[in-house]
Amino acid sequence: MAISSLLPRKAMPSRSRAQSLKDRHDYDQNPEKTEGGWLVSSYQCTPETAAQEFEISKQLYYQLIGRSQPKRRDVIMYRIIQSFKPGEISPEEANQIGYELAMKFTGGRHAFVVSTHTDKAHIHSHIEFNSTNLDCDGKFENVKDSAFVLRRLNDELCAAHGLSVIKNPKKRAKLPGEAAAVKYGVSFKERLRQVIERVLPDCKSYEDFLARMRAEGYEIKEGKNLSFRAPGQEYFTRSKRLGDDYTKEALMERSGGTRGRMPAKKTADFARRGSVNLLIDIQKKMEAGKGKGYERWAKIFNLKEAAKTLNFLVDNGLTDYDGLLERTEEIRVKFEETSARMKQLEGRMAQTAQMKTHIINYSKTREVYAAYKKARNKGKFRAEHRAEIEKHEAAKRAFDALGGKAIPKVAQLTEEYGRLLEEKQDRYEEYRALKKEMLEYQTIRQNVDRILEMPEPEKVRDKEQQTR
Repeated sequence: MAISSLLPRKAMPSRSRAQSLKDRHDYDQNPEKTEGGWLVSSYQCTPETAAQEFEISKQLYYQLIGRSQPKRRDVIMYRIIQSFKPGEISPEEANQIGYELAMKFTGGRHAFVVSTHTDKAHIHSHIEFNSTNLDCDGKFENVKDSAFVLRRLNDELCAAHGLSVIKNPKKRAKLPGEAAAVKYGVSFKERLRQVIERVLPDCKSYEDFLARMRAEGYEIKEGKNLSFRAPGQEYFTRSKRLGDDYTKEALMERSGGTRGRMPAKKTADFARRGSVNLLIDIQKKMEAGKGKGYERWAKIFNLKEAAKTLNFLVDNGLTDYDGLLERTEEIRVKFEETSARMKQLEGRMAQTAQMKTHIINYSKTREVYAAYKKARNKGKFRAEHRAEIEKHEAAKRAFDALGGKAIPKVAQLTEEYGRLLEEKQDRYEEYRALKKEMLEYQTIRQNVDRILEMPEPEKVRDKEQQTR
């Protein structure tokens, strides 16, 4: 029987983000708790340098996305604790199950370290996974039911390994507000919160966020506070009532642009180039049940966005449709080439880090493996030193795969990893700019198609096939 829990990690008040990461990894990997470090495994990072690698990924995320959270709200990583019933499992198997749980829960998209502790009567594993994904362009979404999903995966793994599972876990009693929501349906506040979370990821600016909320049918009132009113709602709801992540200032920051903080020149450029939004399909929205008030607002919105689209075309010298298509395709190809190079760099970085881990493990387990080869009862010796022997054998397989080439030095691998990381950091600026430009041109092209009432490419191809 294993019990699991999920805890978001934030930087400690008296520590920097980097120091907080290091302190927590050091605690988890304490040799006195992990049998000299043998009960530590990892994915897409090296345990000894995991804190630094997590920190670097966050710097790359900021370079790519340009968003950051205040220290008190910034989740830097997540900790899973998986505790087992005393006497039911070996430390090695506990570490293996912890690794499998982390892989399933993160989908292999986040680096993690699994440290199994044996200093208590019950064996338990500390799993720390990076809140920033491996591509450094997104973060883990800790949705409402994350703990439930974790518990279900944990139970499935325990059952697969022949361990006991809690059949009927006690359910937490519902709070009065939760009970009322079940009885009467989702409240206006909860519905507003859900709409904001659905809309925000695709927003390019604060103005874009407000436009998208209006497109969802919300009436907006701005002043010192930001307030929303849904169709059928009597009073406005102040966004700050939803929590610290929904204040006007927080939503400005989360949507990618804060009013009043840009120099005048940059603000003008941002308004001209960065805030062109897709035109609304008014007919489709009306068929979905929107009212006359929404129709009037949407028509004005479309006129403004059509004007922005025209200004963009004039500013960029795009005087004909074929020129727009050619420029859009050219930028898409450049973005895909840069993206492919980024993936190559990330793949080589992973290989370099893995080889470095094998070399370190080989050195640490050499004496144990030599004793294993000399042991009379190899089965018993292997059972007692399974983790060390398996790490040694994995390292040997990696060395054999080199095909006779010399095994690189740890210092060489560290230097190569640094060069790869530096190139990746440099290319992120280009990657970020191309991605933004590609999305911008795609938006402009779709708006032009809507203005000219041109059929979508799929419809054109279908029509051409029918006429052949």
